[in-house]
Amino acid sequence: MITLVYVILAVLALVSLVNIAAIWLTRKGLTQDENKNFIPDSIEDKFKQLKEELSHRVDRVGEELKDVSEAIKEVGNQIGDVPKAAAGKERKGRKKDEL
Repeated sequence: MITLVYVILAVLALVSLVNIAAIWLTRKGLTQDENKNFIPDSIEDKFKQLKEELSHRVDRVGEELKDVSEAIKEVGNQIGDVPKAAAGKERKGRKKDEL
């Protein structure tokens, strides 16, 4: 329990230090802050780029998961042929309309 308190205090201290540094850098003129929200514009731009990259990656993972699910369905359709092959039955082959 006491470890959790120390971790929370450490995170709060780190966030406070980052915020104080951002305010100080903005007031000294070392960073730009057009909208005066104490978040440097360079950080806002990086966050926007990160958000776009993450969105692209999420979309790609979704596409790949769709492909994998279709492949699994195909395996499910074909799995019934394995016992027939083990029993020595002839292979039917592909239906003419699927070619």
